[in-house]
Amino acid sequence: MRFGSDMVNGRRLAIDVGTVRVGVAMSDRSGIVASPLTTVSPDDLEEYLLKLRVDEEIAVIYVGLPLHLSGKEGSASAMARATASQLKESLGIPVRLLDERLTTVSAVQKTVERGERPQRSSIDQEAAVALLDFALQAERISGDLAGHDVS
Repeated sequence: MRFGSDMVNGRRLAIDVGTVRVGVAMSDRSGIVASPLTTVSPDDLEEYLLKLRVDEEIAVIYVGLPLHLSGKEGSASAMARATASQLKESLGIPVRLLDERLTTVSAVQKTVERGERPQRSSIDQEAAVALLDFALQAERISGDLAGHDVS
C-alpha cells in the first residue's frame, strides 16, 4: 500500500472528549485494529497522553468533533477544538479533527448487541473506537490521514 506524503507510521489514538470523561481508543502498530484503551478525566488527559505518546509510539491523535445532525457546531465542538489545539501544541504530533456524529449511538448499540449493560465509561471508550475505526478505514482508502488538521 502506498501512502500519501501526509502519512505517518505508528499507533493512532482517538479520543471522545467530554466534560466529565474522555474515552480513549488505540490502534495496533500497523494501524489496522482499533481497541478501547481507557477513560480519563479531562484534567488528566494531557499528562496521560504525554506519557502514552512516548511509551506506545503514538503517531497521530484523532479528536472527535461533535456536530449537530445539521452539520453545525455547538459548544461541545468548541471544547473539542480547544482540546485538540492544546494537544497539538504540547504533544508535537499530528492532531486531526474528525466528525463524530452518531459514534455514541453506535457505541451503545454495540454494547447492547454484546449483551452488556451500557455504562458511561465504556460507552466513551466505544465511541472512541468507532471514531478510530472510521479514521483507519479512511486512511486505507485515501492513503492520507483522515479528518482535518487542527488550525
